[in-house]
Amino acid sequence: MATEGRRRLSLSLTAVVLLISVICAVVLALPGVTVTTKSLDELFLLLDGIHRIVTGQVPSRDFSTALGPLAFYGPAAGFALTGSLGAAMPVAMAIFTAMLALIASHVLVSRLHPFLAITFAAFLLLILAAPMNLGDAVTALSFAMFYNRIGWVALALLLVLYLSPHRSAQGSTLKDAAAAAALTLIMVYLRVSYGLVALGFLLFMTTDRGLQRWAALAIVLTALVLLFVELLWGGSSTYLRDSWLAMRQTSADYLQLGVAHLADFLLLSLLAGLALCRRWNVRDFVFFIFCGTAGLWLLSQNVQGWGIISIHAAAAVAAQRLLQQMDEGSGTREGAFVNSAGIKLFFLAFVLPTALHCAMALALHAGAATVRAGQALELPRLSGIRLADLWTGGDFGGGRWYLSTVEDGLSLLARQDTPIGRLAVVGAVDAFSPVLGLPPADGGVVDLRWSGMEAVSPQRALAGAETILFRNPGDTPVGAAALYLDFAGRNFSRVGESQHWILFRRSQPTAVLQ
Repeated sequence: MATEGRRRLSLSLTAVVLLISVICAVVLALPGVTVTTKSLDELFLLLDGIHRIVTGQVPSRDFSTALGPLAFYGPAAGFALTGSLGAAMPVAMAIFTAMLALIASHVLVSRLHPFLAITFAAFLLLILAAPMNLGDAVTALSFAMFYNRIGWVALALLLVLYLSPHRSAQGSTLKDAAAAAALTLIMVYLRVSYGLVALGFLLFMTTDRGLQRWAALAIVLTALVLLFVELLWGGSSTYLRDSWLAMRQTSADYLQLGVAHLADFLLLSLLAGLALCRRWNVRDFVFFIFCGTAGLWLLSQNVQGWGIISIHAAAAVAAQRLLQQMDEGSGTREGAFVNSAGIKLFFLAFVLPTALHCAMALALHAGAATVRAGQALELPRLSGIRLADLWTGGDFGGGRWYLSTVEDGLSLLARQDTPIGRLAVVGAVDAFSPVLGLPPADGGVVDLRWSGMEAVSPQRALAGAETILFRNPGDTPVGAAALYLDFAGRNFSRVGESQHWILFRRSQPTAVLQ
């Protein structure tokens, strides 16, 4: 009877986790509109990626990028299902939310106390669904760098697999291995940095006699899928090279990042300290250190001021350890300070602010999208995208100014008598190819903004381009701007100029730049 009760409870918990994901996905995707209040250039970068996939280009094979193919094929899937660039990102994130919820319904339910499982599931799924960068204000709606939220959530679920399953869930080695392999592959094909941490964790798990079977099997499954994908894709070496260049260019103040997360580290230290004091375990100690240090390193690779979600995963593990010790009767009596209800409330207080923050952002986006708030982008194919001023005057003003530069570039292109052909945009995001339906340049680089371009040669970045739209660097260009401007002047003809742009045409469009 006890076993049947446990099974009924597990099924109900699974249903709750899946229900939360369905609510989040529907609220996000149903309006079919993208509302953004900031980072309009980053949104155009995503649209450029969708356009490249739709036109038949393959990431890290036809164009260079430090992002994995999943960061492009996910949004492209949203576009394929809807046929709308405005609905592409909400639907894509709804797909990711549903996909990770299926894994979460196994991982969290099989290892965490019911209260912890539901609370942590809601926390992670709201992070996934909320169209905002972690650490931003509720009104800072944007799908920019969506892959970081997916990476954090996938990593958090993988870290929870550190716990042994409940007795009723034992014997699920294949499910655990499949879940771990799926989470690892998601991270590998989003960004190499997340994949490295995931693979390091799996190697660490092979040292646990009780759990090494699923960990070893997960490594084998991951390796087989990586090999199969490489045989079909053939872009792994380019992907690793571009990712390595991006990581080398990243500089971060770890002390500043640590101070920004001091409260989270202290809260984790309290939970972990209580668990280790009640029952010392070297592996648990190493696990908590790994979650903190690996999370801090990952944050240093992101354009993100706050949000080391691996800390919250470690807190879930520590809370489960404490509740398990209390259930087993570890020899230490519960008191007024350390008891089951207190541990649950402590964990709830740890994750609740972020969960509420993300829920408010999700609800705000849904409301704004439903009433079609803000300014529609008066550009071809982009009627489903709206730039809104939701008490974000500075960001809204910046977005309108950026939009005016795009319109200025479109006007310059429209004045040309000859076909544009394959376009490369230098010094800014290519907002023009997806709007005009132009074929993107082969062999190019997705993001050619000035920052970080010194590591990419003009020969490589502009290979295959027939037309270059060059962001006007002013009278005294320096660094990458000077390098690229000199190359364009020597290999292309200057055919037009506007307030924000300089237009170059190649005299022999089929020639390969050397």
